[in-house]
Amino acid sequence: MLAPPPRQLAFLTIGQAPRHDLSDAIEQGLPAHIEVRHAGVLDGLDRIGVEANFAPTTGRAQLISRLADGSIVTLCADAIGRELQHCIDRLEDDGVDVVVLLCTGEFPGLRTRRAWLVEPDAVVCGTVASLLRDVQAGVIVPMPGQEHEARDKWRILDKQPLFAAGSPYASTAQPLVDAAKTLQAQGAHALVLDCMGYSPQHKQALRDAGCNLPVLVSGSVLGGALGAFL
Repeated sequence: MLAPPPRQLAFLTIGQAPRHDLSDAIEQGLPAHIEVRHAGVLDGLDRIGVEANFAPTTGRAQLISRLADGSIVTLCADAIGRELQHCIDRLEDDGVDVVVLLCTGEFPGLRTRRAWLVEPDAVVCGTVASLLRDVQAGVIVPMPGQEHEARDKWRILDKQPLFAAGSPYASTAQPLVDAAKTLQAQGAHALVLDCMGYSPQHKQALRDAGCNLPVLVSGSVLGGALGAFL
């Protein structure tokens, strides 16, 4: 039997590539014929350039990511969305067959000419909605300012979820643990970690802290779905 022809898959981060902390778990589940590359919206920019072009605006949606030097940056979601489209166009021009966004934010209007565009917000929301039917969910986002946009996004659930913030980029897991405990005390029966920055290690940190609720990690959900289709 002939092996499948190679396919090029690009992991596209809203920060600077590569983000192995986001992609490695997904990449391990990919078939052998998939050739992987990495790209980032902020590639080639220093912090001054990032702040000049992508600084957050008061009252507008914000995103959080990491630069190549490991530092954390807060970004304007609208500006990132516009540049994402340019990045997708360049990746298609380079022959990429599959573009996987490494962000669970919503970016309306993104398009491809030929490649398959995988947007985690759609994959994760749809999967979680099917798994947590009639379950009171608690959704954890990185920053308090993201809760408003998250409420619109998670209207897909049968029950309006509870929300709390706990950054995946904090020096310890304590903010995440505190958010989980708050949601559990408010009546959550399952937790959703709504950012690609959360990892299985964050889930384990919740377990170690005594949180016994089911925990869905966005990257793990995406990886399971993606591996089934490639």
